[in-house]
Amino acid sequence: MTEMRTTFKAISIATALLMGSALGVFAKPFIQASSTEAQLANDPKPVVVTMDSTDGANDLKQEKGVVTISEDGTYFVIAAAQVGGSAKGLVRLWMRINDKDVDNSNTEQLISDPSFTAVLVCQGLMELKKGDKIVSVYSGSVKGVGLVVKKPAGEPVVPSIILSAYKID
Repeated sequence: MTEMRTTFKAISIATALLMGSALGVFAKPFIQASSTEAQLANDPKPVVVTMDSTDGANDLKQEKGVVTISEDGTYFVIAAAQVGGSAKGLVRLWMRINDKDVDNSNTEQLISDPSFTAVLVCQGLMELKKGDKIVSVYSGSVKGVGLVVKKPAGEPVVPSIILSAYKID
């Protein structure tokens, strides 16, 4: 499963780079960031997702999960979280721009067994302005569910979230 995720991540990056090159948008702003930290709910209140790694970027920056837009335009943004936890409950993931929840961006996954994990994906096209700030937000219906990290022996870490954003024409 981890090999599949690593392969998927590599294919996704390669596809984005090839598409960008073919479309003449290679120099456009993009970012891919991730987190190697578990982020579990303590109560049902929404929590901004933090990220501790910028895996690749051109003109977009992120600090602790806050992505800052460098130029006006239409952006494709996708956040994929590994969700699970130590309890049964719902995990929700959505996006905010400038501290305002993005309409119709909420996603939800039921954790019916604490040994179960899933990938919860939130994505969308967004008209953004220079200086706009994007974050991912999660909540759990019960304490102990949320974004989880897997560290399989001899394999790469399965991050709790991967966020990618790039400007399109």
